[in-house]
Amino acid sequence: MARLFARAGSRAAYRVYQFVHGLRPALSAGEVAEVRSRLSEPEFALFLASEPRDRRHAMDLYRALLEAGADDEVLTAALVHDVGKGRLRAWQRVVFVACGGLPVVGRLIESPDGAEWRRGLSRLRHHARLGAALLVDAGSAPRVVELVGRHTDSPPADDAELARFIALDDRF
Repeated sequence: MARLFARAGSRAAYRVYQFVHGLRPALSAGEVAEVRSRLSEPEFALFLASEPRDRRHAMDLYRALLEAGADDEVLTAALVHDVGKGRLRAWQRVVFVACGGLPVVGRLIESPDGAEWRRGLSRLRHHARLGAALLVDAGSAPRVVELVGRHTDSPPADDAELARFIALDDRF
């Protein structure tokens, strides 16, 4: 039981860090140029259409994977892994993180139809699948699409790259 509370406490602390870190999300001109050199035109357009906090998070994940020696497709996936979220309000992120696991909230946000607040919460829940579909349309490599589509799954035992991707994504 103590482990459960310790894990929940560290997860809450991580979420607070993530929210505060996202308050100043701007990328430097050099970082934008680096992203631009890594992505295709359609991928770069999707990256730029993301929320600034998601772009910052993507760059942080990219840097961690670069330092870990990841290959080009993994690095590309890092930069575009959250493009399925679209534009969101800060309160939608807070509600999703704080209440998204509650069954009643889950039923409310399962459908992408309805009021904008529900659509935003639904995009958060399904952003991996939505992002993968956007990347298929953008002509991304199959491995990039696979990594993006599976990055919210449990870490697999049979794919060390994806497991590392998920573990590092959870840190930033």
